[in-house]
Amino acid sequence: MEYRDYWEDLDLQGFDVEEFLRQEQVSERERLEQEREKVEALLEEREEIHSEVVEELESKLDWYVERLEEAYRGFGEDREEKRRLKSRIEEFYSELRSERRQQWRDRIELEMELREVESALEEVEDDSVESILSLL
Repeated sequence: MEYRDYWEDLDLQGFDVEEFLRQEQVSERERLEQEREKVEALLEEREEIHSEVVEELESKLDWYVERLEEAYRGFGEDREEKRRLKSRIEEFYSELRSERRQQWRDRIELEMELREVESALEEVEDDSVESILSLL
């Protein structure tokens, strides 16, 4: 059976193309708006996670800096302890830089995704059913 045979067998009486296109446009708009909300929620969630991680790292960093200051103010010379504290401080600075880079990458990626969704949403809103039907 050829394609045209299927077409002839279809009962399209009462089928409103305009209404169908409007419903599809509404469905696509709703889907894109949900996608936009999801990406915006991910952006907020990532910002919260980043803030928590940075706060925790900075708190640990402060603790180690205080221990190092105490080691320098204290009596005796425990060079190994000072070296260990300095090493841990450097590690925390490195972790902070890494977290900030990762947060920046995540944010850029999510913002690009958001722009794509918003662009698709604008296209859906700009494409009126009448303009689509005029093409047919």
